[in-house]
Amino acid sequence: MAEHELGQVDSLLPDGGMKPLVLEGTAVLLARVDGQYYATGGKCAHYGAPLHEGVLREHTVMCPWHHACYDVRSGARLEPPALNDLAHYPVRVDNGTVIVTLPQDNVTAPQGKADPAVHQTFIIIGGGAAGNAAAEALRRAKFAGKITLLSAAPNAPVDRPNLSKDYLDGHAQAEWMPLRDEDWYAQRDIDLRLNMRVTRVDPNAHTIYLAVDNALRYDKLLLATGAAPRHLRNTPGADLNGVYTLRTLADADAIVQAVEQGKRVVVVGASFIGMEVAASLAGGRGASVSIVAPESVPFNRILGEEIGQMFQQEHEAHDVQFYLDDGVSALVGKNGTVSSILLKSGKTLEADFVIVGVGVSPATEFLRDSGIVLDEKDGSVHVNTHLQTSDPDIYAAGDIARWGEDGGTRIEHWRVAQQQGIVAARNMLGVEDDVRHHVPFFWTTQWGLNLNYVGHATTWDEIIYRGTPEQKQFIAFYVADGQLKAAAGCGHDQDLIAIEWILQHDLPLSVEQMRDPAFSLVDYVRR
Repeated sequence: MAEHELGQVDSLLPDGGMKPLVLEGTAVLLARVDGQYYATGGKCAHYGAPLHEGVLREHTVMCPWHHACYDVRSGARLEPPALNDLAHYPVRVDNGTVIVTLPQDNVTAPQGKADPAVHQTFIIIGGGAAGNAAAEALRRAKFAGKITLLSAAPNAPVDRPNLSKDYLDGHAQAEWMPLRDEDWYAQRDIDLRLNMRVTRVDPNAHTIYLAVDNALRYDKLLLATGAAPRHLRNTPGADLNGVYTLRTLADADAIVQAVEQGKRVVVVGASFIGMEVAASLAGGRGASVSIVAPESVPFNRILGEEIGQMFQQEHEAHDVQFYLDDGVSALVGKNGTVSSILLKSGKTLEADFVIVGVGVSPATEFLRDSGIVLDEKDGSVHVNTHLQTSDPDIYAAGDIARWGEDGGTRIEHWRVAQQQGIVAARNMLGVEDDVRHHVPFFWTTQWGLNLNYVGHATTWDEIIYRGTPEQKQFIAFYVADGQLKAAAGCGHDQDLIAIEWILQHDLPLSVEQMRDPAFSLVDYVRR
């Protein structure tokens, strides 16, 4: 063990301050809260962001990139998308000098194991963000019953946001993609079963049925099957070879193989998936990309016209072609493979392959005869704010979960699905948690342009800007009835963190304060 003298206790850091250190080649974050010093790993356990560039509020530090949260007193992860805790290093004060000791003191055995004496079985259907997070949360909470995690995929759960970004553009290697390796699940007695498709759920018998004719009984059940990509239904030629969607690792691999054979790509849909795919294939794979979409400006309905124009112009600056206010009339094939697309405007686009990114639908077909209450419009699962369905022993989380009143809220974000998996796991154990305590967040990266979005606004009365999207440095406040509902921004990472805390703790923020660039959001949440 090595001790490092850092400086005098009263002058080393102001209260509420953070400082990056490198000790023995290790990145360390030093923080001071209420006069007490703490030392943890200095880089976020998600993608390695420097945590001192985030924001410290009370004992919680939030990552500047993707808003993972940690307790500086212990290094414990509090919020995803990070999976792991930070290293924790002992700190003491000796004769007024702050001393940090390495190595870390929180190396632990795998969280939780099954105990044969505990006769409870929790089954999780779905190997995505929500299901994976729930399985880990159960073991972190020392649940000692049996956990079975059923995934329809052939591989262990993967980092799906990377599929349309770094993996598709060639920067992320295949070995980076699994969230955990299969040994990790085995060490925690999580029975991970791949290539498993559930065909039916019988709540009365507490039993699920698999396509392989097996039946499994549960005490508690979590539905976390996510969503399935929409296809170009009723469009001539939609069943041709060379037409892809992107949802799984296998989908991404198929697209990579396709772009190695032909570089002319048509992306149908200006969704986040569609736009990220366009940037990845054009920027990382040398493809010639065209985007076809019915809207006049990308993201207009979600982010507003100005931000949509910013992204469109960024793509156009890299030679991506847009065909907006348009749609697909037919796909034309040659020898059974797509070769061109006929647009509703009458234009024809030559294509070596096509990627369809026109949204997703909740994957709940197997629940149609279960008696569980589903939404009449999209088939999502109605839950309360504890993520409990109409059956008290069945929960739902992630893309399929619709909670709240007045039609409910359903959010298709990676971090939200992870948050909900954790919330569902806690409630399955009888530890009350509420989705309203966890603020939605998502990010997109296109051509190196990073945008973070926090909160949730389906409609708004106005968008208040600090800075401008044209300059790619801004905050956009989405306001309804004078209340902040959400915010998006580029180049304002700390401000977006502050806004997450404002929304999480219902801190009052007036329209005048939003408009005033001199009003510090970060200082406001630190008070």
